[in-house]
Amino acid sequence: MIYFDAVARKLHKDHKSTRLGFREALVLECLLLHAPKTVCKQTLICYAWGNEYIGQTSLAKSISALRRSLMAISADPTLVVTVPKQGYRMVEGMVETKTVSESQAILEQTKVAPVTTNAATASSTDESRYDAENKAVASKPIRQCAMMALMLLACVASSVFVVGKLNGWRWSDLVQRGGLTQKRVGSLYVFYPQDTRLDFPMEQFLTHSQCDCLVYLEKKHKYATIYFVSRKTNRSVLIRYSPFNIEHATHEIEQFLAEE
Repeated sequence: MIYFDAVARKLHKDHKSTRLGFREALVLECLLLHAPKTVCKQTLICYAWGNEYIGQTSLAKSISALRRSLMAISADPTLVVTVPKQGYRMVEGMVETKTVSESQAILEQTKVAPVTTNAATASSTDESRYDAENKAVASKPIRQCAMMALMLLACVASSVFVVGKLNGWRWSDLVQRGGLTQKRVGSLYVFYPQDTRLDFPMEQFLTHSQCDCLVYLEKKHKYATIYFVSRKTNRSVLIRYSPFNIEHATHEIEQFLAEE
């Protein structure tokens, strides 16, 4: 079994480990989230690069680097499967995501107990250096998340308030229903009630509808509501649709994005 430490960006297998690049770690994380389904190239690019402009070969280079990392720990590089004209997929059940502490515990179970004082001292030094390195890596995304949360707080509150006014909700009703779930899809920040499921087709649609926007989704009975709010221009569009007029909803969103 191969273990992936998303915080430290490391792959572990038996006594071997290797560090992944920042983009390669995000690509692997996206593949594992959808395994064993095929993930299109645009989804991987949005997940790993967001709204950054990249070259045509950037994704292919990251996939090659990921396969080389698998070979470095004596793993099969064909676990990352190329699906022609579609994208890539990950073989299910071969790579498991573990936190830093879980990966360390698994590795320690396979180690032979030290027999000399010098060996014990060396092992303790290596573990201290490894822990310090992991703390430094882990603290950076935490700081970034904290700053992002403060910046988004006002935007989220205003957008939810506007949506609530348009739909006649009360804040107490929203709290009683369990609040909102947040998920990032590329450059979009998507919010939806806990009783609404963000299925794979909708996620693929949002992947191809990128802008610097907040998105609210809700499904009730046979109807769905999707609400886009631009963080750059403060423009918004509210669409209610059913499976019978999905093309109209798609056209409205495309027109909104074209004017951004």
